[in-house]
Amino acid sequence: MKLKFLDVIKYEGNNDTLVWKHPSEDFNTSSTLIVHETQNAVFFKNGQIADVLGPGRYPLRTANIPVLRRLLNLPTGGVSTFHCEVYFVNMTEIMALKWGTNGKIQYIEPNYNFPMELGASGEMSLRVRDSRTFLVRLVGTEKELTPEGLVRYFRSLMMTRVKSYLARYIKEQSLNIFEIDSQLDILSDAMKERMVQDFAEYGVDLVQFFISTVVRPEDDPEYIRLRKAAQTRYTDIFEAQTRQQVDLIRQQTEAQKRVLEAQSIAEKRRLEGYTYQEERGFNVAQQIAGNESSGQFSNLGIGLGMMAGVGGALGGSVSNLIGGALGSMPGNAPQGNMPQGNAAPGNAPQGNAAPGNAPWGNTPQAGGPQAAGGPQAGGPQAGEAGTRVCKCGAVLQPGARFCHVCGAEQITVCPNCGRPVTPGSNFCAGCGQKL
Repeated sequence: MKLKFLDVIKYEGNNDTLVWKHPSEDFNTSSTLIVHETQNAVFFKNGQIADVLGPGRYPLRTANIPVLRRLLNLPTGGVSTFHCEVYFVNMTEIMALKWGTNGKIQYIEPNYNFPMELGASGEMSLRVRDSRTFLVRLVGTEKELTPEGLVRYFRSLMMTRVKSYLARYIKEQSLNIFEIDSQLDILSDAMKERMVQDFAEYGVDLVQFFISTVVRPEDDPEYIRLRKAAQTRYTDIFEAQTRQQVDLIRQQTEAQKRVLEAQSIAEKRRLEGYTYQEERGFNVAQQIAGNESSGQFSNLGIGLGMMAGVGGALGGSVSNLIGGALGSMPGNAPQGNMPQGNAAPGNAPQGNAAPGNAPWGNTPQAGGPQAAGGPQAGGPQAGEAGTRVCKCGAVLQPGARFCHVCGAEQITVCPNCGRPVTPGSNFCAGCGQKL
């Protein structure tokens, strides 16, 4: 049944409608068409699109609608009627359109090579780009199309595309099943890029596409076992890396402490005006002075020798200091500081013995004959049995460990086997070691 003629043709649907067909199909050439800013008006005649008008106000006259004039063959001038269908298409972006897979996505997990099933859901936003293509390919003769209806149109397409693209992308990128949630933004962009062309064939732009949820087979025993194994693996790796880092930090800290301590000690020496070699010589002198057996003159030789080996001013000073101190003690005559053959009570020079005071190495018994400047008359001479001679030529006192003249250490045991050595021996009787 035809309706009455209208003077104004405009959109009368609600804001949630995507496509709305005007209920009237009979118009006259004096009518006015009003198209809103966010709409397109599409004229159909005999199932064909006569014209597509954008936002604006259009008087329906043959002068300003040339396509309509050609199709309808309207007379020029006057008022006449024509039969036409008008569709209003919403060109705004339709947001928050929900989607979801209607079944599980089956694929082989690329990292664990394990059969897996996934489900996915989310939202998307669409916008009609080409109203002509959209009506012809998708709407047809429908009087009204809502966003929910549009999603139903695309459901089969989306289920096929999403399942295929999602499984393929996970395999190509080797996405871990347990890390997909952290990759949802990247995964969403990849899915959108692959489906844009599918929607464009229907005159629709896929503006946004979001994967908000990935459903895993949480109740599957095999999945549970795989998840526990993955957790154990990551825990072990994390603990090993943590221990490695802690050990490295500890080593670096110790190394830095040693460097700082060395720098502090070096700065202390610099401020106090001495060197490391001088400090070592002073430490050696302290050890010799504190030795309980330092009262034996046989130990004095090593002390003087070590002082000479230090080589610095400090080593020489300490050696002189020790030598001077020992020479000033009662009953001890400093070597070479008194002329031979002049003995004073309590201080006998080398080679001249006085009662109660024995010179180093050449001391006759009290009351025995003496020879000034030489060994005791009638006493052991160099080379006699049981007599040891130092490499410097001095005749050593029996049992002496050090030479009283040059301070050289004397061998009393074999350095190789530790067996006692007979004085004057050139080789060890136990192992044959050259002495």
